[in-house]
Amino acid sequence: MIPQSQELKDKVTADFEAGKKAFREAMSKAQGQIDAAASEMNKLRASLKTETAEAKAKTGTRLDELAKSIDSARKDQQAKIEAHLKELHTQIESANTELKHATAEGKVAVAARAKGLHDEYESARSALSATLVAELAEAKARVEGILETAADKKVTAKASLQAKLADLRTKHEAAQKKLQDFKKANAAAYDELHRGVRTAISDVHTALQHARAEFTAS
Repeated sequence: MIPQSQELKDKVTADFEAGKKAFREAMSKAQGQIDAAASEMNKLRASLKTETAEAKAKTGTRLDELAKSIDSARKDQQAKIEAHLKELHTQIESANTELKHATAEGKVAVAARAKGLHDEYESARSALSATLVAELAEAKARVEGILETAADKKVTAKASLQAKLADLRTKHEAAQKKLQDFKKANAAAYDELHRGVRTAISDVHTALQHARAEFTAS
C-alpha cells in the first residue's frame, strides 16, 4: 500500500472533525425541538386534571400535535445517528486496513486516528440508545395518559379497551428488554439487536394507536 501523504492525512482529519461538528449541530437542533415540545406536553398533561371537558378536548388535540412533532424530530434524529454510525464504521475499517500496512513511524498517527474514530462511534451508539430510551419513556407517558383519561370517563372496565391496554403493556415490556440487550451489544450482534429494538418499538407505537382508537370509540 502506498503511504498516505501528509496532505491527504490532514484532509482526512479535517473531514472527520467537520463531520463530527455537523453531527453535533444536527443532534442539538433536533434535541432542542424535542425538548421544547416535551416541555409543553408536560405542562398540558398536568393541566388536564383540572380542565373542563371542552378544554380537555382542545388540550388533547394539542397533545396529539406535539406528539407528532416529537416523533418526527426523533425519527430524523435517529436517522442522522444511524447514518453517522455507518460512515464511522466505513472509516474505522479503512483505518484498520491502513494500520496493518503502516510503517513503524506511521502507526502512531494512524492508531491515534483509529482511536478517535472508535471513541466517536461509541459516543454515537450511546446517543442512539438514549433516543430509544426517550422514545420508550414517551410511549409510556402516553399510555398513562390514556389510562388517566379512561378513568375519568369510567370506561376502564370495558373489556376490549382493557385487552388493548394489556397488549400495549406487554409490547412495552418486550421493547424495554430488547433495548437493554441492545445497549450491551457487541459489534457482531449490534445490527441484529438494533433491528429487533426498532421492530419492538414500532410494535409499541402500533399498539398505542389501537388503544387510543379503542378509547376514542368508548
